[in-house]
Amino acid sequence: MAAELPVANLQAFREEIAPVLKRACVHCHGPDKQKGKFRVDTLNPDMLKGGDLEWWLEVFDVVSNGEMPPEDADAHLEGYERASVVDWLSGELHQASLLKRSAKGRSSFRRLTRYEYDYALRDLLGLDYSLIDRLPPETASEDGFKNSSELLQMSAMQFQLYREISLKALRRVVVTGEKPTPVRYVLPLENLFNKTSSSRKGQVFRRDSDNYAKERRRPHLFKRETGSGVPFSGGSYQPLSKPAVDREAPSSAVYMELPRNGEWKLGLDRFLPDEGTMRVSIRAARSTEELPGDVVLRLGFSAHTSNNANFSNVISQRDRVVKAPASAPEFIHFDIQLADIQRNPFRKLETKFPRRDEFLHIRNVTAVEGLHVQFDHVEITAPFHEQWPPSGHRVIFFDSTNRTNESVYAGEVLKQFMERAWGRPVKGPEVDRFLNLFAEYRPQFESMEEAMVEVLATVLAHPEFLYLSQGESSSARQEISHYELANRLAVFLWSSIPDAELLGLAKSGSLRDPSILEAQVERMLADPRARRFSRHFVRQWLGLDGLQSVDHITDKELKAAMGEESVAFFQDVLSRNASVMDFIDSDYAVVNS
Repeated sequence: MAAELPVANLQAFREEIAPVLKRACVHCHGPDKQKGKFRVDTLNPDMLKGGDLEWWLEVFDVVSNGEMPPEDADAHLEGYERASVVDWLSGELHQASLLKRSAKGRSSFRRLTRYEYDYALRDLLGLDYSLIDRLPPETASEDGFKNSSELLQMSAMQFQLYREISLKALRRVVVTGEKPTPVRYVLPLENLFNKTSSSRKGQVFRRDSDNYAKERRRPHLFKRETGSGVPFSGGSYQPLSKPAVDREAPSSAVYMELPRNGEWKLGLDRFLPDEGTMRVSIRAARSTEELPGDVVLRLGFSAHTSNNANFSNVISQRDRVVKAPASAPEFIHFDIQLADIQRNPFRKLETKFPRRDEFLHIRNVTAVEGLHVQFDHVEITAPFHEQWPPSGHRVIFFDSTNRTNESVYAGEVLKQFMERAWGRPVKGPEVDRFLNLFAEYRPQFESMEEAMVEVLATVLAHPEFLYLSQGESSSARQEISHYELANRLAVFLWSSIPDAELLGLAKSGSLRDPSILEAQVERMLADPRARRFSRHFVRQWLGLDGLQSVDHITDKELKAAMGEESVAFFQDVLSRNASVMDFIDSDYAVVNS
């Protein structure tokens, strides 16, 4: 039996939506006045058969973002009214997508998935961490994939959430004023060894002692020259009174060694700032090259606020693998967003109880027994900035001869940002609309940058950023434009937005040239971002999330490794352009050693 074709919900429009639009919108966009040369009362509400789909997308955008009606308008939308309009529009746009899919075998537009939005936001703003924990997960289709247009609808609540996430991300990137002075800890391992060995003389052991192998199963401080060690698992530290100048950290005659499942707990008192990036830099190495497997570091954070209350959480979004040999340790860095982690609620109180201190935990979570991690330098800086203003800020607020002319410069900033975010050239009226919004926000903020952040968040909550769409064409083949091809390539291979090279080729009109297109695909597959495609495609294709429900495998690390082996195998076949038959019958395997 053939599936029923989608049907427009015109009754809901007549009974619920039309009265709201008439009361709140027709005064400025009706027969007597047409602001922006736009009338809402003449739009065909049938998005399946009518010709006003693009205009309804515009209405969807300005209503969901709260731009319309403007604050100074006589009529306003109540919260429930705005939600009703957005939900109706979302449903009708979804039905239009289904209709086009049934007619052409595919949909002309869909919302970005949760992970695609995450990567797009991070690549656009230069972030190396995720901010999408509040977004609901997608439902998989019958074939297991999460990018089906049938399931990627949008509600008024989601639109508001997207704007809040964008605003949060932009406020992390855009800065004002002078560079803040950081709190800085550098842990003195040599002093710690001397102090600890003096107080624990009976526990100091040497390399030739009978207890050497046994003692190394616990966290210890070791002298490089003699190999003597002393047990050491933690301590409290104070920040430096004066930040040191940036320089290469000197090598240390003492190193800390953490065995498998070992932990170093560092008491940092209450001096960390409330927000900003905390960088934890660790110069680390493997204890041996004789054992297989990876040495893996993880960071935790805790506070013990009373006798009956404490917390301890993992704060590193991803573990770091230590590859350097003991003879040549290398720095690894963790960047932690302090505003995103649980903090001690009493840290600002001028009292000795409840306790105000906070603790950082460095953990060796390798799966291989006997594989230890060594480090001889640990440095903690917060807030950390490699440069000021940060690179993400300077990409948005670039140098221009018009920088002293705020309104002109604001237009330049908007145009460049919109074209990067939307993956296409923008027209003057599109920029003007957001420039008018900037003019409304500007008196509310001290700086141009703060006001612009509000506007850019609205740009990122626009369907042009949140949706992957295809323009209409009169040809039966529906040939897409160069810019649409650039966007589809980026979403397909990188789960993200096109980079400057793709957009440049689209602008020149050469991207569809077969030789250029082939070269771009090869370039994109060689980029580390291509692993995103492998990861999400394979996990959805094979249903690897189901591994977490396999009860007889109790080792979480093993479950994770099993899933990553499949992803790594696919990535290997893809990167070598090997035969597709390798998926069915190969004489090799990719395993986690």
